[in-house]
Amino acid sequence: MRAIYRALPALLGTAALIGSAVTAATVTGATNAPAADGPAVPIERATPTKLMPIGDSNTGSSTGSGAGSYRPDLWQLLRADGRPVDFVGSGAAGPANLMDPDHEGHGGWTISQIQANVVGWLNTYRPDVITLQIGTNDMYDDAAAGAAPGRLSALIDSITTTLPDVKVFVTTIPQLQDPNHHSRVAAFNYTIPGIVAAKVAAGKSVTALDANSGLFQPYDFVDMWHPNYGAASKAAVRWYAALTGQQVTRLEAEQSANASISGAPTKRTQIVSASGGAKIGYIDLDTSFVKFTFEVGAAGNYRIRARGANGMNAVCSHKVSANGGPQAIVSYPSYGWDLLGVSKVDLPLNAGKNTVTFMKGDCYTELDAIDISLVPTA
Repeated sequence: MRAIYRALPALLGTAALIGSAVTAATVTGATNAPAADGPAVPIERATPTKLMPIGDSNTGSSTGSGAGSYRPDLWQLLRADGRPVDFVGSGAAGPANLMDPDHEGHGGWTISQIQANVVGWLNTYRPDVITLQIGTNDMYDDAAAGAAPGRLSALIDSITTTLPDVKVFVTTIPQLQDPNHHSRVAAFNYTIPGIVAAKVAAGKSVTALDANSGLFQPYDFVDMWHPNYGAASKAAVRWYAALTGQQVTRLEAEQSANASISGAPTKRTQIVSASGGAKIGYIDLDTSFVKFTFEVGAAGNYRIRARGANGMNAVCSHKVSANGGPQAIVSYPSYGWDLLGVSKVDLPLNAGKNTVTFMKGDCYTELDAIDISLVPTA
């Protein structure tokens, strides 16, 4: 199969992409860059950055949704960079691939319920950074949805008054399937840039991002309210980009516009924990491979973060090469065939068209997607 190559932003000099050219980490009219003193979660820091995820079940856990939403992949992406981070909160829930499961994601909670508890959490855990995704449970009726922007504004004020130095990242909420809920979500999300702009004008360290829009297909939901684990991994890339300032592009291994695969036994397998709904399995032979073809705007060292599934109860690997050059090794912990781990390898790429090939290494790992950026330095 001949791959169709995809041009990545001048790496990545425009907004990051997820899958099919969706702008990431941006809400029109609001700031989307880290604070002037550097990334919110830097690589070099004497003590771990304390990060508190705040929200409802799309932050905490919900049946069938991966029991962690964006948190497992965000934690793994930060870990792959060697960024010292400590998730904090009174709750602790998540799958095996999230080794730091602390959070303040409360299933079924509204903005008002978060408001009633947030000061206590902040005084107890003293986070440096907050990721805030809240409002879904305020979308049940027009009255609650109409009051949600004011409540969100008041919640941000409570956070920044309690901890004036905390960096708050506020995202839009996921779209929902019911038409009434969908229109309420769209109206609520539209208000977030203005809310954040007012906080920034008042000297608060508040950043808006859009971690959700344009990502989810109908098959990406476990029910009307919850994107599944694979879909949430795409949102995690946008959270990562906002927290670090890294421009990131995700390429799905199973999409022929991104990659070609070798013949039998290598094949595509449908699974909801994959970010595009499918992954490449049976990379079993020395002749098995997944070859990504894409362009970057400038030559340099790039970080390839591979999202793989390893159910072998041992660390397994792929051999990886760029443009037919020397092989490097990317290793994957064993979380099972339904949970995916993020592992990184750094490779030199050329300006313009490149190929990055994943081949069989030790034992067996299935490949879902890769995330590409310049090698981070801060």
